[in-house]
Amino acid sequence: MGLIEALGRRLFKSYITDLRRSIGSEVISEMLKMVRGRAIYPPDNVETYIDKGYLFNPVVYSIVSFIAQKAGAIPWGVYEVKNDKALQLYKSSNTYNLATKIVKTKALVALPTHDLNELFLRPNSLQGWSDFFEQYVGFKKITGNSYVHLIGPLSGNNAGMIKEMWGIPSQIIKPVAGDRYEPIRGYKYLTSENLIPANEILHSRYWTPEYFNGQNLVGLSPLRAALRLVTKSNASFDSSVSAFQNQGAFGIISAEKETDLTEEQADMIERKLMKKVGGPDNRGKNIVTSASLKWQQMGMSPVDLNIIESDRMDLRSLCNVFHISPELFGDSENKTYANVKEARGAAYTDAILPECNSFRDALNLRLKGKYEGKIYIDYDASMISELQDDLQMMASALKAVDFLTMNEKRDMLGFAADETNPLMNDYWIPAGLVPMSASTVTDAQLEEEEKKLGL
Repeated sequence: MGLIEALGRRLFKSYITDLRRSIGSEVISEMLKMVRGRAIYPPDNVETYIDKGYLFNPVVYSIVSFIAQKAGAIPWGVYEVKNDKALQLYKSSNTYNLATKIVKTKALVALPTHDLNELFLRPNSLQGWSDFFEQYVGFKKITGNSYVHLIGPLSGNNAGMIKEMWGIPSQIIKPVAGDRYEPIRGYKYLTSENLIPANEILHSRYWTPEYFNGQNLVGLSPLRAALRLVTKSNASFDSSVSAFQNQGAFGIISAEKETDLTEEQADMIERKLMKKVGGPDNRGKNIVTSASLKWQQMGMSPVDLNIIESDRMDLRSLCNVFHISPELFGDSENKTYANVKEARGAAYTDAILPECNSFRDALNLRLKGKYEGKIYIDYDASMISELQDDLQMMASALKAVDFLTMNEKRDMLGFAADETNPLMNDYWIPAGLVPMSASTVTDAQLEEEEKKLGL
């Protein structure tokens, strides 16, 4: 490079730098005054919860997918109400043990031939029940809202009956406010002006304390409360990846002696350094140079930054947000249950079954009076191993229960009813038991026995 060319480049670079500084420095300075020293968070909206939460953060994905997939595996069916009081008692239970089963048996009887059962096998033409309900729970956990379009005849003898159920992504539909007599007038897709009647949409949402500007019509996303936590967790993962890719090297290389490096020399050293030792493929390689250089460390290793411990705390905090134990996601140092089965059982009672209860109550409210008889939609948690009491313990407990038939006891233990033997639908009581009033011995009986014995 000639002297004139080098001088020209330097003057042009200095001119551009001064021009940028004079134009933008005051504007940028004023803008940064508002946020200087503050943490910067992504926008607080549904798209952020999805893009930066479920789709981007592995901890959020693990927790939400665990809850949604487990909920989707629970079967549903149609029942007939036998005892309203027992039904209310059954609905108030937050567990599914032997006592819950006994109350459910008194309250409900299954209707396996009811037409509505088809809906819980194939709710629509694209999904089976497991996929449908996983989507329902997943959207609610991520966005705080789940929308289901209930499709059926609008007139005639079958008006109000449901033939299909379609889940609607929470980010493409919004409620339209009405008045105090009809708080939600209907729903609209973001790309359409057509109003969907409110009675066609099953909208399940989490409670929110915000009641201004119609915020109470949409649910509060758990990830909104955890937005700072998710942002911190994402930054922690980014920091770890960057440290591994760059081998934790962050510092300044300068001349050892009182000799200044030219810009070309500095660029050349930086390029060679990145080429030879930068990136995970070059881990452990050395670089040799005849130049007299010195290194000034500027960053800290992931261990020094406590990134590993920070990740563990983020996991625990996010598990708390979703009401689930971090033991299920590899946090063995924070054990609060005796074994994995107990932790999984707590996940069902604290995080999974509440979602089933919410959907059950909302759907039964919509179906009330639409079908003949007192039908009731409910899930069957009897086959969830984590919620089952020990079989031997259950059999011993049921042995002393006289107000259940043998077939009801078989159902409690997970066996099919024996309809070939009518005695299995009868009540059995232990032989030799008599009422207390019949056990009293009179004086006349005593005297007669004394005469027989010659006393």
